[in-house]
Amino acid sequence: MSLALNDLLICCRQLEHDRASERKKEVEKFKRLIRDPETVQHLDRHSDAKQGKYLNWDAVFRFLQKYIQKETEYLKTGRLNVSTSTQATRQKKMQEISSLVKYFIKCANKRSPRLKCQELLNYIMDTVKDSSDGTIYGADYSNILLKDILSVRKYWCEISQQQWLELFSVYFRLYLNPSQDINRVLVARIIQAVTKGCCSQTDGLNSKSLDFFSKAIQNARQEQSSAGLNHILAAFIIFLKTLAINFRIQVCDLGDEILPTLLYIWIQHRLNDSLKEVIIELFQLQVYIHHPKGAKTQEKGAYESRKWKSILYNLYDLLVNEINHIGSRGKYSSGSRNIAVKENLIDLMADVCHQIFNEDTISLEISQSYTTTQREFSDYGVSCKKRKIKLGWDVIKDHLQKSQNDFELVPWLQITTQLISKYPANLPNCELSPLLMILCQLLPQQRHGERTPYVLRCLTELALCQGKKSNLESSQQSDLLKLWIKIWSITFRNISSEQIQTENFGLLGAIIQGSLVEIDREFWKIFTGSACRPSCPVICCLTLALTTSVVPETVKMGMEQNICEINRSFFLRELMLKWLLLCQLEDDFEDSTELPPILHSNFPHLSLEKILVSLTMKNCKAAMNFFQNVPECEHQKEKEEPSFSAVEELFLQTTFDKMDFLTIVEKYTIEKHQSSRGFSVHQNLKESLDHYLLGLSEQLLNNYSSETTNTEMLVRCSSLLVGVLGCFCYVGVITEEEAYKSELFQKAKSLMQCAGESITMFKNKTNEESRIVSLRNMMHLCTSCLCNCTKHNPNKIASIFFLRLLTSKLMNDIADICRSLVSFIKKPLDYRQVESMEDDSDENVKDIENQSSMSLFNDYPASSVSDANESGESQLTIGAMNPLAEEHLSKQDLLFLDMLKFLCVCVTTAQTSTVSFRAADIRRKLLMLVDSSILDPTKSLHLHMYLVLLKELPGEEYPLPMEDVVELLKPLSNVCSLYRRDQDVCKTILNHILCIVGNLSQGGMDSENTRDAQGQFLTVIDAFWHLTKEGKCTFSVRMALVKCLKTLLEADPYSKWAILNVEGKGFPINEVFPQFLADNDHQVRMLAAESINRLFQDMKQAGSSTLLKALPLKLQQTAFENAYLKAQEGMRKVSHRTENPELLDEIYNRKAVLLMMIAVVLYCSPVCEKQALFALCKSVKENGLEPRLIKKVLEKVSETFGYRRLEDFMASHLDYLVLEWLNLEDTEYSLSSFPFILLNYTNIEDFYRSCYKVLIPHLVIRSDFDEVKSIANHIQEDWKHLLIDCFPKILVNILPYFAYEGTEDSGMAKQRETATKVYDMLKDENLLGKQIDHLFVNNLPEIVVELLMTLHEPAAADASQSTDLCDFSGDLDPAPNPPHFPSHVIKATFAYISNCHKTKFKSILEILSKSPDSYQKILLAICEQATETNNVYKKHRILKIYHLFVSLLLKDIKTGLGGAWAFVLRDVIYTLIHYINKRPSCFMDVSLRSFSLCCDLLSRVCRTAVTYCKDALENHLHVIVGTLIPLVADQMEVQEQVLNLLKYLVIDNKDNENLYITIKRLDPFPDHVVFKDLRVTQHKIKYSRGPFSLLEEINHFLSVSVYDALPLTRLEGLKDLRRQLEKHKDQMMELMRASQDNPQDGIMVKLVVSLLQLSKMALNHTGEREVLVLLVLETNLICHKNPKWLSCVAQNICTDN
Repeated sequence: MSLALNDLLICCRQLEHDRASERKKEVEKFKRLIRDPETVQHLDRHSDAKQGKYLNWDAVFRFLQKYIQKETEYLKTGRLNVSTSTQATRQKKMQEISSLVKYFIKCANKRSPRLKCQELLNYIMDTVKDSSDGTIYGADYSNILLKDILSVRKYWCEISQQQWLELFSVYFRLYLNPSQDINRVLVARIIQAVTKGCCSQTDGLNSKSLDFFSKAIQNARQEQSSAGLNHILAAFIIFLKTLAINFRIQVCDLGDEILPTLLYIWIQHRLNDSLKEVIIELFQLQVYIHHPKGAKTQEKGAYESRKWKSILYNLYDLLVNEINHIGSRGKYSSGSRNIAVKENLIDLMADVCHQIFNEDTISLEISQSYTTTQREFSDYGVSCKKRKIKLGWDVIKDHLQKSQNDFELVPWLQITTQLISKYPANLPNCELSPLLMILCQLLPQQRHGERTPYVLRCLTELALCQGKKSNLESSQQSDLLKLWIKIWSITFRNISSEQIQTENFGLLGAIIQGSLVEIDREFWKIFTGSACRPSCPVICCLTLALTTSVVPETVKMGMEQNICEINRSFFLRELMLKWLLLCQLEDDFEDSTELPPILHSNFPHLSLEKILVSLTMKNCKAAMNFFQNVPECEHQKEKEEPSFSAVEELFLQTTFDKMDFLTIVEKYTIEKHQSSRGFSVHQNLKESLDHYLLGLSEQLLNNYSSETTNTEMLVRCSSLLVGVLGCFCYVGVITEEEAYKSELFQKAKSLMQCAGESITMFKNKTNEESRIVSLRNMMHLCTSCLCNCTKHNPNKIASIFFLRLLTSKLMNDIADICRSLVSFIKKPLDYRQVESMEDDSDENVKDIENQSSMSLFNDYPASSVSDANESGESQLTIGAMNPLAEEHLSKQDLLFLDMLKFLCVCVTTAQTSTVSFRAADIRRKLLMLVDSSILDPTKSLHLHMYLVLLKELPGEEYPLPMEDVVELLKPLSNVCSLYRRDQDVCKTILNHILCIVGNLSQGGMDSENTRDAQGQFLTVIDAFWHLTKEGKCTFSVRMALVKCLKTLLEADPYSKWAILNVEGKGFPINEVFPQFLADNDHQVRMLAAESINRLFQDMKQAGSSTLLKALPLKLQQTAFENAYLKAQEGMRKVSHRTENPELLDEIYNRKAVLLMMIAVVLYCSPVCEKQALFALCKSVKENGLEPRLIKKVLEKVSETFGYRRLEDFMASHLDYLVLEWLNLEDTEYSLSSFPFILLNYTNIEDFYRSCYKVLIPHLVIRSDFDEVKSIANHIQEDWKHLLIDCFPKILVNILPYFAYEGTEDSGMAKQRETATKVYDMLKDENLLGKQIDHLFVNNLPEIVVELLMTLHEPAAADASQSTDLCDFSGDLDPAPNPPHFPSHVIKATFAYISNCHKTKFKSILEILSKSPDSYQKILLAICEQATETNNVYKKHRILKIYHLFVSLLLKDIKTGLGGAWAFVLRDVIYTLIHYINKRPSCFMDVSLRSFSLCCDLLSRVCRTAVTYCKDALENHLHVIVGTLIPLVADQMEVQEQVLNLLKYLVIDNKDNENLYITIKRLDPFPDHVVFKDLRVTQHKIKYSRGPFSLLEEINHFLSVSVYDALPLTRLEGLKDLRRQLEKHKDQMMELMRASQDNPQDGIMVKLVVSLLQLSKMALNHTGEREVLVLLVLETNLICHKNPKWLSCVAQNICTDN
C-alpha cells in the first residue's frame, strides 16, 4: 500500500476515536487527503479494479458512515433543554456532517461515479427513513439524493425497481405528512425525478401508487399554499402516460375523481402560470385518454361516464372564463403584451368544444360539484351550486362579434381556427355562412393589424373545411360564393404586406384548393410584378393554382397597353419564369450584385423546379398534376407525431376502431408508373428557362469569393439546376445523357466545386466556429437533395444528377473532417469519464464475443453509462440526462453527425449510380470510425456516431457488402453490454439496427461473412430476449425487440437462419415471436398480435406482388396453434382473478389481444380462416369476448373480402362452425348455446329459421332427432317436413361413405357404419319411411349439386393419385365446409346411385337425361354459386366442380344427353368465355390456375364438339377465336395452352368440311410472330379464290354476326377493315357514288349501321375502349365523305331498335 493510502487509512481509523476533539482534528486531515492527487489516483485505480483487499472509495465511505454514526449518537445524547447558542452549535455541527458527506461524494465521483450506487442509496434511504436521523439530516441527504444520485446516469440505471418503489413510497409519505425539517418543494422534485426514473427504467409504478397522487391532490384542496404541487402534477402526468397504456379504465376513473378537485384549486387558489400550465397538460391528457383522436362516443372508441360529461361542461365553463380573463388583463395592461393565448390552452379548449358542441343543445344548467368538499359531496343533503352555460357555435360567434378589442377577440379566433382545423367535420353546414360573414366583417378592420393574421388563418381553415363538404345546398353555395369573392378581393388587395404574406397566400391557396372562387387573370399578375417576392407561401399557393387552373397565355400589362399576343416579352408564362428566378423584369440581371430571393430561401424539395418545368409545357395544368401525383418518398414524409399519439392509436386498436391490418395488402400493391407520354414542351419557353438559370448561376459564379460567398447559396443554386433537369427527364423532354451534357449541368458542377472549396478551407481550421453553422446548413441541403429509394420519380432522377456533382476531393475532404472531428471532442457537459472497464480482469467486455448470449448482458460493472452532468449542475432537468441528449454535443459534434449522415446517404445511394468518387473508399473510411482504436462508446459523440452508421449505412433498398456488415456489427455487442441497463439507449439501439436485418438475408447464405454477420446480430437479440425473460427490459425495449423480431421474420420467413441460441438450445424466431402475445405490457402484446401475419405470409414478396405469398400449410397451422395458445395463456393469467376490480383493464386488454391476433390470422391466412373463425366463436364462451367487438371486426373483414353483409360471410362458413361446435361434445356446447349473435341474429328462433338447412343435416348424422324436433318447435314447423327440406344435404353426409366400401381406412369404416345406421333410421316408418325413394328420385338434380359441392381435390402427392383436377389444385387451397371428398369418391358415389336405381342405368347421366332440364338446373346452380362469391379460392373450387361435371357430360355427349347436347355445348362455351373475359389484370397463384382451368375445359369442349358433334362448333368459332387471340399477348402464363387450342381449331381442322367456311369468315390474326402459322392458314382459306375487292372485304366483315356481349372479338376485324378502307379509297368513292341514288340500300350505309351498333355494345363494356376508338375513326372516315347518309343511318338504327 502506498504511503498516501496508508495515511488515509490511519486517518479513517482515527475518525472512530472516542474523543470528539480528536475526531474533529482528523476530519480536517480527512478532507485534505481525499483531494490529494496521489491519494485520489490510488483510490480511483483500486475502485476501478474492484479489488476488495485494497483501500478504495467504497471502503473509505464505510469509515465515513461510522464517523457520522458516532457524531450523531453524540448529538442525540446531549440534553434537550439547552441554550440557544448550544442549539445553534449543534445545528452547525449537523450541517458540517452533511457537508462532509456531500464533499466526499463530490471528491469520489468527480472524474466518474465510483461509489457503489446500492451502498450510497441504502445509506441515504436508511438515514431519511430513520425518525431521528431523518430529522437531523433528512433535508441535506434529500438534496444529495436529488443532485448527486438521481442526476447521475450511472446511478439512475443501477437503481432496481424495488428501490424506485421504496423511494417513491418514502418521499410521498414525507410529502403527505410534511415536516418542518425538509423543504416540501425539494420532496416534490424528488418525487418527480423518482417517478420519471421508475417509468423510464422499469415497467413503471403499479396502479396502487395512484392513491398517493389522489391524496396529494385532495390535500392541496384544503391548503392555501400549493408548494411543490406543480412537481407532483408533473410526476402524475409522467405516471399517467405510462399507466394509461395498461390501465386506461382506471386512469379514466381516477381522472373523474380528481379533476373536480383541480377545477376547485384553479378557481379558489391564486395559481401561478407554471402550475396552470401543468394543470392544463393534465386536463389535456385526460381528454386524450377519454377521447382518443377526438372519438365522441363509446361506439367510436371513447370512454364515457356521466361524471366525465359533467367535468367536461365545468372545464369548458372554466376555460371560457379563463380566456375572457386573459383578454381582460391584456385590455387594461400597460406596455406591450402578446395578444395570443398559449397554444396548449387553445388546444384544450378546442378538444373540449369538439366533445360538448352539438346541434341540439345551445344552453345547459350544470352542477358545479367541485365547489363542495369531498365530505359534503358524499352527503346527499348538500346540494351543489348550479350555473347555466351557453354551448355551441353561437358562443364562438358571439365572442367574435361582441368585442372590438384584439386581446378579447384573438383568443376566440385561435379557438375557432384550431377547432375547425382539427375537427372539420364538426362544423355544421348551417354554420358556414354565418361564421364566414363574421370573419368577412373582421377582415377589413385592420387598425393596428394585430388581429389580421389570426382572421386570415381562421378563414384558411374555413376554406379547407368547406372544400371537404360535398353536401351543401345550391342556395347556400351561392351565398358562400359571394362572401368568398369579397374575401378574395380584400386578401388580394393586401397581398403586398410582408408581415402577413404567409397568411395571405395560405388563404388564397385554400380558396383555390377548394375551388371556392374562380381564378381571374389579375391573380396571375402577382407572379410577374413587384407586389411580392418568391417565398415558401407564394410557391405553395402557385403550385395549387397551377394544379387546378389553366394559365392564360397573355396578360394586360398596365392600363394603356392592350393584350399583346405578338410581343414575346409579355408572354405570361415567360414573365412568371423570370419573376420566379430573378424577381425582376429587367434584362441586366447578370450585372446585378443583388442575388435573387430564391437563393436565400429553402423551398419544399423540388416544388420550385416542378413549377418551372410545368410552365414550359404546352399543357401546364396536366404537367403540374402529373408531378403532384408522384407518390412521396418514405424519407421525405414527416414522421414526428405528438408524444401521446401512439397511445391514442393503441386505445382505438383495443376498441377496434382502428384496424391497420386490413390495409396491409393495399400498402404492398404494385405501384404503376405514370406514363409521361403526351407531354410536349414550348421550345421557346424552355430556352428562356435555360437562359435565366444560366444567368442566375453565372451571376453567382461571377460574384464568388471563397471568403464571403455563402456556401448554402451555391448548393441551393446547384440543386435548382439539377432539379429542373430531373423534372425535364421525368416528363420525357430530355434523356439523362442529354442532361449530363447540358450547359446547366456543367454550371451545377462549377457551383459545387466552389462549394467544395469552403469544405477544404474548413478542413484545416475545424475549430473555426463562424463557419460551422453555414456548413451544417450546407450538409442539410446536400442530404435533402439525395433520395435513396428505388422508386422512379423526379426526386430519384434529381438525386442521381446531384450525386454526379460530388467530386472525389469533396467527399474525401468531408470524410477527413469527420475523422478529425471525432478525435477532437469538446464536452460542454460530460467532463466525467465513464468508468474504464479495461482493468476488470474478470468481466472484460472484450471477451464478449467468446461468451454465450446468456452471459452477454450479465452484471458487468455498473459503470456502463456515460454521465452527462455533474451532480446537481443541471437544475432544468429533473432526473439524469439521457446519454443521447443533444445537450451533450457541441456545435462541432453536430456538424460531424450531419456530415456523417450525408456521407452515409451518398455511399448508399451511389451503389446503383455512376458517380465521380469511389463509394467503396468512402464507405471504408466510415467503417474505420467503428474500429476499436477509434470508437469509444462511453463518449456521447461516439455513441451518436455509431447509431448514425447503424441506421444510415445499411440502406433498405441498397444492401451493404456482407464484409462491411460484419465490420459494422463488430462493436454492437460491446455497445449493448455497456449500456445494457440504460433502457432509453437500449431502445434506441434496437430501433436503429432494423435496417441491418434486410442485409443479413442478402448474398450467399453459406458464406463465412454472412454467417458471421448473422451470428453477431443474433447474439445481441439472444441477449435481449434473455433479459426480457428475466424481467430486466422495460416495455419500450420489448417493443423495440418485437420490431426487430418482426423484421427478422420478414427477412427470414422460414426461420432458416434466424434462430436464437440460449443455453445451447435453438429457438427459431417463428416460435419465439408468439411468446410476446402473453407479455405483461398491452402495447407489446398488441404489436405482436398486429404483426402475427409475418408467421403466415412471406413479406419479402411485398414489393413485387399485389398479394403476399403465403407460407407452407404446416408452418401456418403450427403458427396459428402457437399464437392461439400464447394468447389463451395470457387470458388464463387473469381469468382466476376476475372478481378483482383493478383487473378490469387487464382482462379487457387481454381479450383485445386475443381478438386482434385471431382477426389478423382470419384476414391474412385463407387456409386458417375457418380455424380462426371458430376460435372466435369458441372465445365468446370460453374467454368472454364481447360479441359487439367481434361483430365490429367481422363486419370490417367481411367488407374487405367483398361480402355485402356479415351474415353472408358467416353463412359461408357455418357448416364448419356448427360441425366443430358439436364435435366439442360438451354439454355446454349444445346447438342452442352457439353464438348466433355473430351472424346478426337477435334470438335463437331467427337463427333456426334462417339456418335450419345447415343445422339439421349435422344433427341427423349424429342421430340427434330430439334437437331436430327442438328446432321445429322453435320455428313452429313440422319436424318431418324439415327433414324433407334438408333431404339432399342429409344424403351428402351419407352416400359418399357407402361408395368408400373398398377402402381399408378404419376411420372411414366407422363413418360408413354411422352413415348406415342413420340411413336405416331415416327409412324407419316413424321418420321418412317409404317416401325416401320418392324423395331420392324427385330431388336427384339437387342431390347431384350437393354432392358436387363437396369436391375438394388436393394437390396430388404422387403421380399414382393424380387426376385431371389435381393439375389445378394448390397446396394452400383451403378445404371447403365439411363434408368434402376428392373427385374419385364423388364419381364413385354417382356410380353407386346409378347402381341402386331401379332401372340399373349405366351412369347417373342417363338417369338425368330422362329429364333434360336437369342438366340446365345443375349447370345453373353451379354457376350461381360461382357468381355469388368473391372469394377467389371458393370461386376456383366451383370452377373445378364445373370442370368435373362438364367432363362427365362430354364423355356421354355422343349419347345426345337426352337431346340437350346442343344446349350444353353452347352454355358451357359461353360460360367459359365469360370467365376468361372476367380475368383479373394481374394474376396470383389461384387466379392463374382458375384461368388455366377454363382454357383447359374450353379446349376439351372444342375437341369433343369437333369429334362428335360435327357442325356444332360452326356458330361459335368466331367468338372462341376472337376471345382467345388477346390472351396470347396479354397472358404469357397460358400462351402455349391457348396457341395449341387455336392451332387445333384453325390449322388442324382447315380441311374439316363443317369448319372450313367458318374459318374463312374469321377476322385475320394479328401480324405477330406467334400467330404466323395461323395467319398464313386463315389467309390461304380466305383468299383461296383470289384477292378481294373492297366490296367483298366489307361483305366479309358484315357476314359475321357479333355476339352482343363480346364486341372485343371483332377487334382484329376492325383493324383489318380500317386498313382496307385506307388502302382502297378509290373503290370506296365508287361505292359511295353507286349509293347516291338509293343510299338506304347501299353497302356503305349498312357498314356504318353495323359499326354504330358495335359502338353501342362497346360502350356498355369496360375494357372495350380500343374497339370504340377504332369504330369512331372508321365511322368518321366514311361519313365525312357524305353527310347526307346520316339520316339514312339514323333511320336504319331506329328500325333495328
